[in-house]
Amino acid sequence: MNEPEERLTDALKDVGETVRSGDVPPPPFPDRPPTTTPFSRPLVMGAMIAAFVVVMGGVVAGGYLAVDRTFGDRNAAASSERTVSVFLCTKSSSAQKCRGGDATEQQKQEIKRRLQAMRQARRVDYESKKQAYERLKTALADDKELLESVRAGDVPDSFRVQVADTEDARAVKAAIDGVPGVDAVIIDHRRPRA
Repeated sequence: MNEPEERLTDALKDVGETVRSGDVPPPPFPDRPPTTTPFSRPLVMGAMIAAFVVVMGGVVAGGYLAVDRTFGDRNAAASSERTVSVFLCTKSSSAQKCRGGDATEQQKQEIKRRLQAMRQARRVDYESKKQAYERLKTALADDKELLESVRAGDVPDSFRVQVADTEDARAVKAAIDGVPGVDAVIIDHRRPRA
């Protein structure tokens, strides 16, 4: 230790022996700002609640569209007729087999030919994208927010195949699922539309 260090050490020892803990005031630290979380900010919390409501509304609306809506309709429940919906590829299809494009006219004609040749098919109807979008607009007339989120190009064209029963519906689905231009095949448990 050098001379200045020795003098400082001696001085601090002397001060340390004369100063008591009560003689020294607490340091004047500023008050800590309150920690903020997303839940302590009303605007952020409101936005989170609004986002939750929108997401849940979409889940409920999607469930409404996907659920069998024949509850209480004894004729529909008693009927064994089924409709098989064959949805064609669109540019917005997420299925890898669609390769991000619409079904071609040649693919549509081949799908129609195959469906009409099936012995299980009682009736085969084609619904264009435009017709499907118009039908969706009618079905969602009361839900403007959901309707505004769907564009005309998002709704695929499709074939509706009426069959006698669930067994025939499964046979049609098995035969047509995987055909080029087909995005999805759904067996609708409601009565076929007239």
